[in-house]
Amino acid sequence: MSEYSGIRGTRIKYLASDPTLNTSTEGQVWYNSTSGTLKSLVQIKAWSSGGNMNTARNVLGGAGIQTSALAFGGDTTAIGNNTTATEEYSGFSWSNGGSLNTSRRALGGAGTQTAGLGFGGYTTTNTNATEEYDGSAWTSVNNMGTARRNLAGAGIQTSGLAMGGNGPAVTGATEEYDGTTWTAGGTMNTARQQLGGCGTQNAGLVFGGSPPVTGDTEEYDGSTWTAGGAMNTGRINPGGGVGVQTSALAFGGSTPTITAITEEYDGTNWTSSTNLSTARTAASGAGTRIAGLAFGGSVPPTTAATEEYVSSIDAYSPSTVSAWASSATLNTSVSERTGFGNPSAGAVAGGTGVTTNTEEYNGSAWTEVNNLNTGRSTAGGAGPQTAAFIGGGTSSPTLVYLDSIETYDGSTWTTAPATFPYTVSANASAGTQAAGLFFGGFTYPSPGARNETWEFDGTAITPGGAMNTARRGLGGAGTQTAALAFGGNLFPPSFQSATEEYNGSIWTSSSPIITARGSLNLGVAGTQTAALAIGGSSPARIANTELYNGTSWVADANYPVGMSDLACGGTTSAMFGAASYPGVNTSNEYTGGSPITPTGAQASTLTTS
Repeated sequence: MSEYSGIRGTRIKYLASDPTLNTSTEGQVWYNSTSGTLKSLVQIKAWSSGGNMNTARNVLGGAGIQTSALAFGGDTTAIGNNTTATEEYSGFSWSNGGSLNTSRRALGGAGTQTAGLGFGGYTTTNTNATEEYDGSAWTSVNNMGTARRNLAGAGIQTSGLAMGGNGPAVTGATEEYDGTTWTAGGTMNTARQQLGGCGTQNAGLVFGGSPPVTGDTEEYDGSTWTAGGAMNTGRINPGGGVGVQTSALAFGGSTPTITAITEEYDGTNWTSSTNLSTARTAASGAGTRIAGLAFGGSVPPTTAATEEYVSSIDAYSPSTVSAWASSATLNTSVSERTGFGNPSAGAVAGGTGVTTNTEEYNGSAWTEVNNLNTGRSTAGGAGPQTAAFIGGGTSSPTLVYLDSIETYDGSTWTTAPATFPYTVSANASAGTQAAGLFFGGFTYPSPGARNETWEFDGTAITPGGAMNTARRGLGGAGTQTAALAFGGNLFPPSFQSATEEYNGSIWTSSSPIITARGSLNLGVAGTQTAALAIGGSSPARIANTELYNGTSWVADANYPVGMSDLACGGTTSAMFGAASYPGVNTSNEYTGGSPITPTGAQASTLTTS
């Protein structure tokens, strides 16, 4: 007979406050005497919506992690419309990357966003084509040994794994990639296609597939496949590429009915988890079991929807997508203004027509205030509402180029003692009134686009380092010692994508913007490591907005309409855009998106009766 001491279990703790919550607390139950509640720390499992892909598709390749994923290839119609489109996910939005060389669907994927691997698939026939991605372009490399479609992929670019598929018969063949060459690996116990897979070359995992529809799971040790725990729900085309052999995620697929079922694998057993928000099949995935990503697939029809998965003791704030919303109307309709400040304390000045006009914004309304001393449009300018500066530009209606500079104290514009050594228009600026920067621009008739940089201290200007690319109508952001220049054009128009960073003495080239653009002044806001490029001409007026993260540009929420010469102010979290060309008086406010973020472990209150 068992003794009571051996079967009674552990007594619930009686605490005046919750204990420190961490992984060691998971599963514990305690009574909080202060709140009078029975509490526990349990794992939170949830899907939430992310930013949609630009191209809806299914049977696509995927790679990367939740906050830095890669999607490529696929079928945009579910009836054979292959695509070469590649997209990169920042954690809250997708941007277009370099196109595959071979348009295909039902391909395998592996690697990361900056070192991806795509292989196999179907063009008008099975293919063995393999391509490597470097973060901007795909390069064709050595082919697989067997052409096949509907296969699974795992591993990294220099140590990849291709598993199963149809080539042309359903196969259990495995191939291993070493960064140069594919070689034959071990054969699965169950030949299958339309399967899910993840892991590494020496610790791979496959699950699901057909025919017939199966939930069988197999594990790979680099040479041999062995049976693992079967899925609870057998299916074809489950989302794969998420996790490793001992901690994986499977979602969606067809049973043959399209399903939203999600399961987690711990290296032995599959456990049911919370369902996808949208049932789908033939989606792709990225990330880990505790931070996964599902994208694309067929509902039907094909979808661009992205969902983010969390399985953790931490609560998470879901990712948010950037958005523009209509705000107050300006008092004067005028184009080619200069913007300052931020959404709660902003200003615009100058422009064609009533070129001395200045208006201030308080977050809800625009108010006319004291005018500039010299009317000007397409001028460089920066700074906060109470300490702004503006210089150069064109005086309408006679199109006289200017060399003067003015400063603003929140009430009155004052002409500075300093002037440029030449007249200039369509120049860019960054910094503050006491530590400002002018760069680029245009002088007519000669030499045209300029590459000079000028540092401004509120009174005098001194030369700085020259840009590598001369241009006018470019964007500028940041500070005097950490500035960013991007876009612009030449005369006659030749739209630029070049991006450069300034360290207070020299300009260094960085990743180009996705859409080459310019105008007489490009809409811009932010810092050297977090900037926005909004609208412009390319050559038609565009609404494209791009976000710079200090390394590369990604697509963001478009401005409501195609617009050039936007007057903007603020940061990548919140900014205003005062419409300019073709001379309208609307304005809009931007709210920046953010990736999914942990907010810390949270105890759950248990109900009792």
